Amino acid sequence: MGRFEGRTAVVTGAGGGIGRACALLLAEQGARVALMDISAESVELTAEALRRAGGNAAGYLVDVTDTAAVDAALARAEEDLGPVTLAAGAHGIVRNHPFLELPAEDWDATMAVNLKGMFVLLQRTALRAVAHGGGTMVAVSSVAGRGPRATCADYAASKAGVISLVRSAALSLAGHGIRVNAVCPGVVDTEMTRAIHRQKAEIEGITAEESFARQAAKIPLGRIETPQEIAGVVSFLLSDDSSYVTGQALNVCGGLEMD
Repeated sequence: MGRFEGRTAVVTGAGGGIGRACALLLAEQGARVALMDISAESVELTAEALRRAGGNAAGYLVDVTDTAAVDAALARAEEDLGPVTLAAGAHGIVRNHPFLELPAEDWDATMAVNLKGMFVLLQRTALRAVAHGGGTMVAVSSVAGRGPRATCADYAASKAGVISLVRSAALSLAGHGIRVNAVCPGVVDTEMTRAIHRQKAEIEGITAEESFARQAAKIPLGRIETPQEIAGVVSFLLSDDSSYVTGQALNVCGGLEMD
């Protein structure tokens, strides 16, 4: 499919997990892809994978909490790949702490990366998309943003903030021909998810495998989702197939949440 032929997309968190899956699919569908990640090694591995598959990609080492760094990377991406009009924000961090043991510095770090970083990405990309006549952006939130989380209150709050941010951005940018939406994954088979369950298992006195299995048992569809399943929905929301959809947060979680 040439769904994004001739267009340039930026993907954050592109070094692995959902970000890498999004980058691979967008490239497969014709996009030139600017890959951003805090890990130079990981982002280059993704870039190499895209090039081996015949895609056009460039990787950039970027801290999404640094506005100047994001601006510089976007400027380089436009020089290397062309006008940026598509964006998928798939960066994020998560740790597990019972509420009474959650360090304030961890709260600050989570908010900086997950919420401020998403704001920076959406705002700085939107400024370029306005100049190019419009665009589309998708933020990866989480079903954790839909309700409470006893052992990761900072993560849940940050992802709820992303949903609110997406709605405000969509309302503000609609007149510029820019659509903004979010996806809310549930339990995705990534290294970050497995790390979460190793931490939860330690807190609860069980094995990581037991923690993972308990979570999977709560999913109506009966299985963990893949990063590729999230990427498919991100691609849909970035494409003209969703041309009348903006300001929405779509659960992609196997029925784990239905609000």
